[in-house]
Amino acid sequence: MMNTIFTLSQFVHITAGALALVLFWMPAMLKKGSANHSRFGRYYVYAMYTVAATGVAMATTGLIDPLAVIKQPAASVDALAAQIADRKNAWIFLIYISLLTLVTVRHGVLVLRYKAQRQQLKSPLHLSLMLSLTLLGPVMALWGYQEKLILAMIFGLLGTTVGAGFLRYSFKATLTKLEWWIEHLGAMIGSGIACYTAFFAFGGSRLFIDHGNLRLLSWTLPGVVGFVVIRYLSGKYQRRFAD
Repeated sequence: MMNTIFTLSQFVHITAGALALVLFWMPAMLKKGSANHSRFGRYYVYAMYTVAATGVAMATTGLIDPLAVIKQPAASVDALAAQIADRKNAWIFLIYISLLTLVTVRHGVLVLRYKAQRQQLKSPLHLSLMLSLTLLGPVMALWGYQEKLILAMIFGLLGTTVGAGFLRYSFKATLTKLEWWIEHLGAMIGSGIACYTAFFAFGGSRLFIDHGNLRLLSWTLPGVVGFVVIRYLSGKYQRRFAD
């Protein structure tokens, strides 16, 4: 039963993730506010919500019954224990990055929907999601340090920064002209960073298995590029809106 749930979740997760990798670029290339921009934006959101939900389903199944989801269990007891521990680490990280994906996409959608009216950003559900992302970040970073998992450390700190930024936007006294647009843009780009990093972390880890530096580069490059793009576009739109 657990193996069936995991296999089905994995198939849907990979399929939705592959679609999201492509769909992420469609709204960016289409005219802002156009029907196609909105349509492909919705498709991307649906794909990312599916990625987050199936990621949690996979991780939960793996944590509950790790032996049921390991395709080639090691022969010796010690090797099997190490294999299970390694998989559990991956599932814990997957849950947090799924949370990051959910919160960034949801925040971007709500900001666009309600614009300067931020009351919905303070709803119990969204507030609890933002707080969870922010407060669990240091826990994830510390756990990553203890387990020597660089990616967990990076994303723990990133999650805290993103969550704190969302909270600040939601509760700040006033907004500048069209600041909601910049917030929406940053959130959606942030979700794309999570998507591409997860792809390289789980797919790239196999592609660059014997090249530690390339593996680390594949993990961090989406975040670096995304940060630069967000800073550039934020400055660009801030100058435009100030005119």
